[in-house]
Amino acid sequence: MNAFTTSSDPKIVGGYYIEAVEKLGGCPRIVRGDKGTENVKVRDFQRFVRRNIQDGSAIDSYIEGASTANQRIESWWGFLRRESMEFYICMFTDLKNRGLFNGAFLDKSVLQFCFMGIIQDELDETTCVWDSHVIRPSKNDRVPSGRPKVMYMFPELYTTEDCISPVEGADAQLCRSNCTFRSAVPCDTDIYNICNLLMMESQLNLPADSYQALDLYLDLRNTIRSSL
Repeated sequence: MNAFTTSSDPKIVGGYYIEAVEKLGGCPRIVRGDKGTENVKVRDFQRFVRRNIQDGSAIDSYIEGASTANQRIESWWGFLRRESMEFYICMFTDLKNRGLFNGAFLDKSVLQFCFMGIIQDELDETTCVWDSHVIRPSKNDRVPSGRPKVMYMFPELYTTEDCISPVEGADAQLCRSNCTFRSAVPCDTDIYNICNLLMMESQLNLPADSYQALDLYLDLRNTIRSSL
């Protein structure tokens, strides 16, 4: 999972897909996505890299459907919200209610500067927890049980097989040329430079947790607004 300034740019979302393909050494047999425009690059890339793969299934390698009809992903979003994101939703809502965040360019950029890295760390930790948790046995024989990470790495232990499909390097590069990738700068470049300058002048450190990020946001916001 990735934290970034947008989740609606299809080139950014397509970049996530290609990064995963390159990391794993192949693409999934099937990808399911909703009908939002942010997924069109993933759809096109998935069908493109699997166009010459013959596995006897004769199925479309990309399936579209409403996310609300996908019980697995809806369950995952619920888990993500309960485990980590609810805290940030409440924190940011409180800032808005107190008049300390108005959604305008400056407030949004400073918030991104202070919180993006912290939220990414939270997402990484939540992913690790999910991959390591135990799926308990079910009465439904079609539902596997075990730890997701072990199930993925050793499918033969669960009488199944790895369904990853190899992707030609040239195909991956062609897809990559049609992507936009996340910048290391978490917000507007000018605001990023201003925030770093103010931190250096005040001898402030990057936040190590959400509360330090909140303090930094309030400090930088007040300093910048007072100079306008």
